[in-house]
Amino acid sequence: MQHNEQEDREYPEPETVLAIRGAIVTGQLGGPMGPPGHWLNEFWQIGAALRDHAEMLQGFQCTARREVLSTTSEYLAFREPITEQPVGQF
Repeated sequence: MQHNEQEDREYPEPETVLAIRGAIVTGQLGGPMGPPGHWLNEFWQIGAALRDHAEMLQGFQCTARREVLSTTSEYLAFREPITEQPVGQF
């Protein structure tokens, strides 16, 4: 009995890997999805989800950065002025 070489392979063909990676990147960049029912569409959707999550994270980071800067500037604006004393005097 002859074994099918494809069944014994542990890893996919390089062309398959490149197609999957390309579909993910195309989805990340907002490129066109394949025709309905195409096997690479699920990988395009993964890329689109990565893009959406990255945009949400960036929005959160910008909001947090603004809040930290606002709080810091308010804190610094309301601090008591520091008075310098000559050396040796307490």
